[in-house]
Amino acid sequence: MAVLYNSVYVDEKYASILEPNLFYSNVFQPGATFTDKYQTGPAGGLYVHKPGISSITPGTPGRDFSDANVADTLVQITLNNNFMRSRKIFGVQAAAVGFPKAEAELSLAIQECAQGYTLAGLACLVNESTANAEDDALTTSNIKSDILANRKTIVDAGAMANVLLCSTKTYATILEYAGSDFTPTMNDALNATGRVGSWLGFTVIEANGLSASTATYYDYGGTLRTVTFQTATPAAAYCDYVMYDSDAFSILTNFETTRMVDSERFVGSLAQVEMNSGFRLTNAARALCRKTTVA
Repeated sequence: MAVLYNSVYVDEKYASILEPNLFYSNVFQPGATFTDKYQTGPAGGLYVHKPGISSITPGTPGRDFSDANVADTLVQITLNNNFMRSRKIFGVQAAAVGFPKAEAELSLAIQECAQGYTLAGLACLVNESTANAEDDALTTSNIKSDILANRKTIVDAGAMANVLLCSTKTYATILEYAGSDFTPTMNDALNATGRVGSWLGFTVIEANGLSASTATYYDYGGTLRTVTFQTATPAAAYCDYVMYDSDAFSILTNFETTRMVDSERFVGSLAQVEMNSGFRLTNAARALCRKTTVA
């Protein structure tokens, strides 16, 4: 569309710097928010042995052993979540713009697959964790006691938790409240950066992917699961946070590639990305998902 300054047409230009698209943050980092310790070479699925245990009660001294043959179980992790994107780059289009179109398309393909991977991981965590549904919404007056109560539930089961993946609403509530628990220096840093970091023994992370309504993933049995993060009707419900032990959440990846290939169908190229992963919470007692339901 022509630009007029009074009655004179002026030149138009297109910026060579692109406006970035918005994506959910990738909250999954090996050793911090998940484990990849079971990655042991090429395979489409793994079985992890979980030895059985048997309780022991005291007896009197001077007695024979009583032998026990305790059965074990297998935990299956299937690498069946495939993420792919192929973006067209017509040669005539690339030749007519003032920015590196091929690089931009490849970068977007990477980010699109990364977002799908992140949402699938969140869906697995929410779906496979022990559910904890509450009628009371989290506020600055109850958030600390709520987190400590759910931590107690995990510890009472013999487990521990070190990660708190929060919705943006929960994270904001923690930011509003948590400063009062810190010394002035730490409080100042919290207010300056807006990052909670460590609190109550947890690494606190804002997972804005929980702002999506739903997400899907294939579970270890090959079933496509649609997991709800938020709903407005018939009653409001939303996921507040997932509290878990990072060592209990496995993400395995056996294939990951990016490439630029010439197309046979048109003059130009294709920016292609593919990754193949599996998600599994290996022990539901080591994770708890807190949800709020409001009539």
